[in-house]
Amino acid sequence: MPWCESCERFYAPPTLSAGGDCPAGHHVVDPDGPSTLTQSTATPREEEPEPKVPWHFWVLLVSAVVYLGWRAVEGIIWVVT
Repeated sequence: MPWCESCERFYAPPTLSAGGDCPAGHHVVDPDGPSTLTQSTATPREEEPEPKVPWHFWVLLVSAVVYLGWRAVEGIIWVVT
């Protein structure tokens, strides 16, 4: 996005004049220069691996399963007696 220093704001390319001036008349971008709006020349980034789940999450999960399992067993014993 072209930035106008005088206006202190970004302008979309269609709002600029053919000469590369902002609506207030300040020169923003050279129309004959290379376009900085396209990223076709940029090299693709390598995908970063997804972060691992922390070990304490698994401890909490196992603890919750054991606790709820024990409460289910207690509930069944309570209903049966």
